[in-house]
Amino acid sequence: MKKYAYIGCLGFIGVITTEFGVIGILPQIATHYNISIDVAGYLLSAFALIIALTGPIMTLLMSRFDKRTMMLLAISIFIITGVISSLSPPFWLLMLVRILPAFLQPVYIATALSVAVSQADKSRENELMGIVFSGVAIAMVTTVPLATFLATLWTWEVSFMIQTAVSILAWLGIYFVLPPMPVTTRKSYGSQLILLKKPLFLLSTAMNFFMVTAWFSTYSYFAEY
Repeated sequence: MKKYAYIGCLGFIGVITTEFGVIGILPQIATHYNISIDVAGYLLSAFALIIALTGPIMTLLMSRFDKRTMMLLAISIFIITGVISSLSPPFWLLMLVRILPAFLQPVYIATALSVAVSQADKSRENELMGIVFSGVAIAMVTTVPLATFLATLWTWEVSFMIQTAVSILAWLGIYFVLPPMPVTTRKSYGSQLILLKKPLFLLSTAMNFFMVTAWFSTYSYFAEY
């Protein structure tokens, strides 16, 4: 059903806005906490590193739980940490609340894609997944630059407020539109890990690893400008 895909897309916008929204305000954060831009950049690097190290494990562990519940839990963490971040806490706490949602971001992404195609014909799966993934592009050209722009007009805390507002909208959409989705057929962890033996999967993973590494390295250099 398309409405499931659009709800997943809305959540994607909240997730991506939170992940990348910090890039444009790193100089302001560095000034506020009297730290270098490199240290402020840990807010982005730590987020990405947690996803890289724990993403597959967290997705595997959470695969047995109700999909709607997992999506609500993931977005709830983004909302809570966004609120705390907007209060300009000590830098160590800001770093902590940046790291926490990263543990569940891959879980949300995998679950949203699964929900989008759960009741669709095989021929429509790519279309529905495309709708969900469009949330990345929408966030990158709307909410992320908007949050940065408004932060330059006021303060960097405004950026986190916008991130939180988008996540709240996503949470409401999930809560009121999606029905409970318990897992009826449980797959063993072993049957899922067999994927690691497929050469095409390993090649695809390696290519994505290097692409995202270059991606975030570039952001680190651009942030100061």
